[in-house]
Amino acid sequence: MKKGIKKNLLLMAVVVMGGYILSGCGYYIAGKGGVMPGGVTSVAIPVFVNRTRKPNIESIITNKFASEFVTTVDVRDDAEAELRGVIKTYELRPVSYTKNDVVQEYRLSVTLALSLVDNNGGEVLWEDGDVRDYEDFIVNSTDVTATEEAEITVFKKLSKDLARLVKERMLENF
Repeated sequence: MKKGIKKNLLLMAVVVMGGYILSGCGYYIAGKGGVMPGGVTSVAIPVFVNRTRKPNIESIITNKFASEFVTTVDVRDDAEAELRGVIKTYELRPVSYTKNDVVQEYRLSVTLALSLVDNNGGEVLWEDGDVRDYEDFIVNSTDVTATEEAEITVFKKLSKDLARLVKERMLENF
């Protein structure tokens, strides 16, 4: 097997095992209900396609989606449907500066294209080609490593928020 395929299979195994552990905790969103599109009860979530220039973000966001969806459906490889994701954009833009014109705060924006596809007939059960969100974070002008760590932390939070938003839209048939 190719190294990349082994890595993806290992990642999905970790996600699925983590999902089985999380599914027993009884977590739910108060006041939220609904049924997944097409009434599916199991979903496969392959590693999202990364069409950005930012490397290695696809595993982080895929993992956050799997962790969120496992609270509602069975996440496994041989599922009724597949959630396909494409990371279309990953943008960092300055949003504030110090009085010396040094960047003080960045905004990280991410855009996804997502579709839930029935594995039996190939029917698209749910689709949104323009799921967007952003999060701001403070820059440490004296420590580049701290700024990079802040960017990763905010990307993980953003990914978790996007996963929750998408799942709620699906459950509400929106």
